[in-house]
Amino acid sequence: MALLTLKDIGKIYVSDGNVAVGIRGVNLSFDRGEFVAITGKSGSGKSTLLNVISGMDSYEEGELYIEGQTTSHYLQPDWEEYRQQYISFIFQDYNIIESFTVLQNVELALMHIEDKKERRRRALDLLDRVGLSSHVHQKGSKLSGGQKQRTVIARALAKDSPIILADEPTGNLDSTTSAEIIELLREVSRDKLLIVVTHNFEQVEACATRHIRVFDGAVESDHVISRPVPTTKREDIPKPVSKNAKKADFKNGLTLGRTVFTAKPKLSAFLCFLMIVGTLGIFMVTTLCGEAGALFDDYNMFTHINGRVVLTKQNGAVITEDELEQLAAEYGAVDTLHYDVLLDEGWQYHASYIADGEENYIRGRCIYGKDYGTDIVGRYPTAENEVFLYLPIGKQPHFGKDSLTVDEIEYDGMILQVVGVAYYYDNTQTAEFLFSADGFRTVTAAFYMGVRSELNIEVTLVGKETFFYYGITPSFEVGEGKIYINAPDYQKALKASGKNEPDTTVKIESRYYNYNYHNSNSSSSYAFSRSFGNSYVTHTAPKSDSELGRYYSEVMIHPSLLREMAEEVWVQSYRQASLFFADDEAAEAAAAQLCEAGYIAVPSNTTYTPPADETVVNMISALLFAMMWLLAIVFLAFFINLCSGRTLGAFKNDMAIMRSMGIPVKVIRVSMYVRMLLALIPAYIFVAVAAFVIFTTPTLNPYFVYLHAWQYVAIFVGMLILTVRTTHKQIRTLFGESVKKSLRGGAAE
Repeated sequence: MALLTLKDIGKIYVSDGNVAVGIRGVNLSFDRGEFVAITGKSGSGKSTLLNVISGMDSYEEGELYIEGQTTSHYLQPDWEEYRQQYISFIFQDYNIIESFTVLQNVELALMHIEDKKERRRRALDLLDRVGLSSHVHQKGSKLSGGQKQRTVIARALAKDSPIILADEPTGNLDSTTSAEIIELLREVSRDKLLIVVTHNFEQVEACATRHIRVFDGAVESDHVISRPVPTTKREDIPKPVSKNAKKADFKNGLTLGRTVFTAKPKLSAFLCFLMIVGTLGIFMVTTLCGEAGALFDDYNMFTHINGRVVLTKQNGAVITEDELEQLAAEYGAVDTLHYDVLLDEGWQYHASYIADGEENYIRGRCIYGKDYGTDIVGRYPTAENEVFLYLPIGKQPHFGKDSLTVDEIEYDGMILQVVGVAYYYDNTQTAEFLFSADGFRTVTAAFYMGVRSELNIEVTLVGKETFFYYGITPSFEVGEGKIYINAPDYQKALKASGKNEPDTTVKIESRYYNYNYHNSNSSSSYAFSRSFGNSYVTHTAPKSDSELGRYYSEVMIHPSLLREMAEEVWVQSYRQASLFFADDEAAEAAAAQLCEAGYIAVPSNTTYTPPADETVVNMISALLFAMMWLLAIVFLAFFINLCSGRTLGAFKNDMAIMRSMGIPVKVIRVSMYVRMLLALIPAYIFVAVAAFVIFTTPTLNPYFVYLHAWQYVAIFVGMLILTVRTTHKQIRTLFGESVKKSLRGGAAE
């Protein structure tokens, strides 16, 4: 049975409404061991016949048989597999991959060998055979015509196909080189079918076993010169191995992708730049929309502190200190906080401080009993007028890196000494003010007296007049247990009295609400009234520091006196307390037991559903942010596709050469994805480094919303999808036309 048979083959071309006959009525049969020379005038159909035999061009009439099997039903994948099994093609214009080295060009045809060392050995042996041992690492673009043709012959030998097709293999070579190439072809034809299209039969006459003349698309003559005996039996012809074929294609695709990527460094650098721009663009858009993620945060009923349980009595009675301590011991709490209003409401105030000659602000929440580890500047607070700050890294230039550079802040009117600071990089977090036990109780008193009550302050200067004020400022600079009247009208009357320390009485009245964070009674439940005689009033002004605006209130009071008054109110009106357990799991278990014991106990990680109108607003905001993000992705996809599409010309011809060699389409597809994904790796690294620099640099951190792990995943996955989609579109473009058309229209590098 013949290896290759053509029966009444016809090829018709249709272009712009015109029909042209390429070949017609061709009947030929070929077998192994033949050296067939096809000659004819230009345009006679020689190359068309070769293209049909190779499967790079279709036929419209007749039947082509491969070892007796029909091919008229073949689709594109079938022809790809046919070329993979049977065909090696040597072109007149070489069709060497010029960006590959000589060695890489030959190894490309050896992908069926899994062992990379064996693949390399075979390639080097073949290059030695064609006299290119000294050029193995030279790129194809640097070779002479003869060297390119020798490389292509070595590549054809490497593939070890039963059919070798050569289209004018010496057309661009000098006579000496042509003779050498023909001799090489004669050597490889001993056990293969070699079909050579040539315009000069004399060059191959000494080697040819058969001479076919083509005229006007038809076979004019078919002259058998000799009938060589083939040395390779049909069953010895290598067949593709289906076992682990997918795995082999994937591995070969990885290898080819890396080779393609490194073969064109300038183009690959451009692709990397595109990917960096795209990924960085998504990063910037995501950080601009970063606050949208907060819209989906849980709505906690209370400030969540690990292990915290908030409790109150079902009957609304006040919890006493003794009762709280007893509950802590009974249920295994590690700590207690009776008056915990600041944990949930302390964020309402800003703290101010002076840095670089300007007043600055921090918004945060008050914390008690927390440990920030050892990576701190300074120490933790021990006195009631001391505070430890947990701040975003953007505040480091103000407060210092190795030592404290700001020694005090004003919080709720009080001047507090800053004794330590720690920094965090996540600028979506809330700053925290850490106090000692006494300090927390003191600032709680100041907050409670200032926010949770309605103050009425009556100051009487004996023998003169009475003044009324409505605000107080706690100050550690006022003497212990003392009150200082800072109001201008009082100071004027005091000066007019002519006495250094005239008798003054102060009466403080207020109304309070029963405190329960989520169940406040709108009516006042307790009225407080207390009078202070002259022994409580000091007429010596505290040290002044107008930069902090610390004397904005008319009445200043030492915090110990303020706390004494607040505690008198708390024991009558404060209905809530907090117990602290080892973790949230222990807190949940204890809360369940406390509820069974008649208390209302809620773990601080308990969430609630916000009102419907708030949910709608949040959903609309989230949708707008999502639309912005998606529009940015679409724009970047268009940008990357447009720019990377300009590079297709450099790959189109290379891919067509690979297809003509019979490299499996799956391998080429995988290599295209690998090439683009390799370009994506530097982009990921660049963005990761950029994010690290931005969020760890104090001067940059405040200007970008901190991104969390899931947002980086969204960025990387979004860019991955964008890259895959772009590559898929490029692959469709590359494989959307025949091999012959791609070779003819492709641009070499």
